[in-house]
This record gives sequence, structure tokens and C-alpha cells, in this order.
Amino acid sequence: MKNRLFTLCLVMLLVASLKAQVKITQKSISTVDSKALTIDGRFGTAINGRTYQKDALASNNGYQYIAYYNENRRVCISRRKLPEGDWKTIQFLDYDFKSDDSHNIVSLGICPNDGTIHLAFDHHGHPLHYRVSKKGLATSPETMEWSAASFGPILNELEENKPIKITYPKFWPTPEGNLQMNYRVRGSGDGDRMLVDYNAETGKWEHTRQIDSALGMFEDQLGKSETRCSYPNGYDYDANGRLHVTFVWRENSQGANHDLMYAYSDDRGFTWKNNDGNVLDEIINVNSPGLVVQPIPRVWGLMNDHGQVIDSKERVHVVMYHGTKETIEAVGSTLGATRWGPISAQRYFHYWRNEQGVWNRLQLPMAVGNRPKIFVDKNDNLIMIYGGTTNKSIKGKSSKADGTDLIVAVATAKNDWQDWHIAHAVKGPFMNDMLADSYRWKNEEIISVMLQDEPNGIRKPSELKVVDLEIDIK
Repeated sequence: MKNRLFTLCLVMLLVASLKAQVKITQKSISTVDSKALTIDGRFGTAINGRTYQKDALASNNGYQYIAYYNENRRVCISRRKLPEGDWKTIQFLDYDFKSDDSHNIVSLGICPNDGTIHLAFDHHGHPLHYRVSKKGLATSPETMEWSAASFGPILNELEENKPIKITYPKFWPTPEGNLQMNYRVRGSGDGDRMLVDYNAETGKWEHTRQIDSALGMFEDQLGKSETRCSYPNGYDYDANGRLHVTFVWRENSQGANHDLMYAYSDDRGFTWKNNDGNVLDEIINVNSPGLVVQPIPRVWGLMNDHGQVIDSKERVHVVMYHGTKETIEAVGSTLGATRWGPISAQRYFHYWRNEQGVWNRLQLPMAVGNRPKIFVDKNDNLIMIYGGTTNKSIKGKSSKADGTDLIVAVATAKNDWQDWHIAHAVKGPFMNDMLADSYRWKNEEIISVMLQDEPNGIRKPSELKVVDLEIDIK
């Protein structure tokens, strides 16, 4: 009996020693705009803070920037001096945003080399709406004027004499401090992804190139499909300059997503390799070898545009939600009965690629909220943010009736990310997908999250704000 008791105590001590020590402190919450825009569209009511924005909130050289639409349906960019300066907003009066399509977001990019700020806005298969600031605006914020006059006119092209129609513009800096932009041409189920480079020395965009293709034949239990488009979780450079992408395909036939795909590039996106390190001779397409790293059938209700991050050992991490055969049948439904499956069957899954190139999968224990974003700290611990609930009795996807708080969940590297749990919540209800300033997180280990309150009625404006969380995991 004594030996059994001694063994039990040792086990309890071991478990206690492995449990993560997480300290999350809310440093501040600030109002950007008391009357930010809400819409009434078939794709939702939120237009600010959507999962397909690469950056809507970003910091550079001691200042933080946020891009959004205000109550007057004007494109706005606001900035504050970190850590807690007042927000100063520029409202552009030369463009009237008329859409009720929540895809038509504002995307923000900052080029570190020349300090230009780039804005692209109001696209869902529409002609490009793009403007760029004067050089130095982001690198000399104390001396340059912060006004609409510091930005150029609206353009419909990046490269000269090449007007474009696009969807989902995304900006990100390169390891050298230049900027890249990614976008889709044509539509859902039949679109190609493009990549283009901004050269800070010349102040011009160049090298527009196609990086994936809609073409190819796909067949499963739902039938055949001859075209599709990709939906990326992210394009991210690691510390050694390798560009990683994970994505899912959405087929034109039946319109559902499938499979987790992975590729990487060592030459800034001109040449791509598959999971085994083999060069892809053709533009990435559904029939490219070695791209599927986790089979996820269309009938599992896989959602798109989730979260991705690369840790210090170049391990790729993704969190996505979907059902499984078991969860769908357990709630009395059948595979493929509906496009996204029953919400009570949805689960979050953490997928990650280890140093040997092997992919792993773990089902997370919390209720599914909206589409998550993930971040990594200096010790390779993971932080996931999403809009959802702390209610542990909900096993599938939560609904607005359950409340939509900002949820912060964590998992530790020392426990091989097997210990996912909710560590913090900021009370809502909020209406947006949770987007954070990844640049401030990397520099300060403070995560700033963009929040917009649920409005009091249809088309009523609501408060847009930023909450700052200090996160320490041991």
C-alpha cells in the first residue's frame, strides 16, 4: 500500500512539473474608432478583421497601424505610438465603399526598406484599388506628416500598363526588407494565385508570376472536378529565408474544400518544392506530386483560411477545423449530407511538420469558434487566438448564442504540444475573426488583437479597438 501511494505521489509530481505555467496580462485596451462599419451581407456582417486579411494590424519602428472601413464607408488607416499612444486616423475621401460583401476587406503592407505603406481594398474579382504612401512614412513617423496627402492616388495596376482584377490581396515583407503581394485572379473554384515583388530601390512592382493553377482533374466520392482554387493558411518566411505555404483546394464541383497541402520555396517564390524536397517542374496544381501532407476528404466539411506559423526549428504548424467520419456520424448525420457538415461535428485540429518532414495531427479539446490564427514564442510554445466560448460542455462548433469572446489557447513545446488548453479570454461579444500584430509579437512578446463589438442592430456601427496582451509561458 505504501509503495502504491509513493508511486502515485511521484506520478502527481511529474504531471505537476510538466504542466505549463502561463501568465497572460491585459496591458491595455484602446478605442480606434467608436463607429466602425458593419454590413448586412450573405457572407456575414463583419467587414473589418476577416480571416483572409494577411495584415490589418501591423507595427513598424515604434508605431502601430490598423486599416479598416468607418461608418461613412471610407477606407481608413490609423496609427498610434507604442505602447499606448492615441490613435490618429486618416480617412480617405476619394473612394466610396458601396459593397455589402465581407470579402472586400482592406489589406495593409509596410515595406521596411523604404518605409512605404501599401493599401489594397474592395476586391472580390474587381479591378485593383491600390495606393501607396510616400517613402519614409513608416520609418520616419516622427517627422513626416500623417495625412491623406502623404499617400498617392488610387491605382488599378502594380506593374505599368498591366491592370488587374483580384481577390484577397495579401502583403508580407521579405527577409531583405522588401515587400511581396499575393492575390487570386478569377473566382472561387476556378482561380490562380499570383505573386509580385516590390523593389524598394526603384519603388516599383516587378516579376508578377503565377504560383498555383486552377487546372487538373480531381475525383472523389462526390464526383469529378476540372477546376479549383487554393485557400492558403499563410505564406511565411522562416529565420533562414525559406518561404512556406500550407493551403487547401476548393473544387468547382460541389464547392467543398479538401486536403492539407504544403510546399516551400528557397528563392522567394520563383521555384517551389514539395514536402520531400523535390522541385515541382510545373506550376503547383491538384495533380502535383507530394503536395498532400494530410488527406482530408471533401465530405468532412473542411473550412479554409485558418492559421499557420513557423517555429525556430522550421517546423510548420497549422490549426484548422473540420469534422471526421466519427464526429459526423456521432451526431446522426452522414458524410456529404451538407457542404460544411453539421456544426456539432466540427473540431479544431493541430497539424505540424517535424524536423524529418513527417506530419502529425492532434484533435484539440476546446469548442470550435471562428477561424483561428496561431503564433509561436521564443521557446516554440504555441498561442492560438479565435472568437469563441470557454463553455466546456460544447463539443462541436459554437454559435453566436454561446457568445463570441476573444479566446487565447496555448500549447507547450516541452509537452510536444499535447497540452492545448484555454488560458485566457477577453469578454465580448465580438463580431470579427481575431487578427493580431505578428510583428509586435515577435519584437516584444506582446500580442495586440483587433476587436470589433457586435452592433446593436443591423447596419449599426460599432466600436473598433485593440487589446494588448502580455503572454509568458514557462
